Amino acid sequence: MGLVRFVSRATRRLGLWFLAAGITLAVLFTAVLIYKLTVFEPDPPVVANCQSLQLITTTDSAAEIHVYECQRGSTNNNWQSFEVWLYEPKVNEWLRIATAEQGPCLTVSWQRQGQLIIHHGHSRGDLNIAKASVIYNDANGRPATISVTTQREEKECPL
Repeated sequence: MGLVRFVSRATRRLGLWFLAAGITLAVLFTAVLIYKLTVFEPDPPVVANCQSLQLITTTDSAAEIHVYECQRGSTNNNWQSFEVWLYEPKVNEWLRIATAEQGPCLTVSWQRQGQLIIHHGHSRGDLNIAKASVIYNDANGRPATISVTTQREEKECPL
């Protein structure tokens, strides 16, 4: 009888441990999913209150880099910002590269093929780089990379 009782208790205890682990994982998964769907990535600029400021394209025109001036949030709690986005026309996908508070300037240019420079007049804490490099499909459907660097401009941003 002692062995049966011991096995029964051990099985029950093990089952409770698995149940607790399952509940914990379910709560974590749900929290991450809610965060990703609501906060992680803002709406693309074409469906938000944004105005286009600049557009440059890759050499093969497979991807576009857009600079927008956006106003987000409710009327009582709104936030104005500059936003840099990558757009792939072939697949109609948007990817946020950087966000900066309203400031003196923000423009983009190519240093060389595959290297994007964000020229800005902001302090270091006011510029948020969401992606240091982005991958897109080139005109032949092969993956290509754009690396993102920043350059603070003391006077005026180049156009």
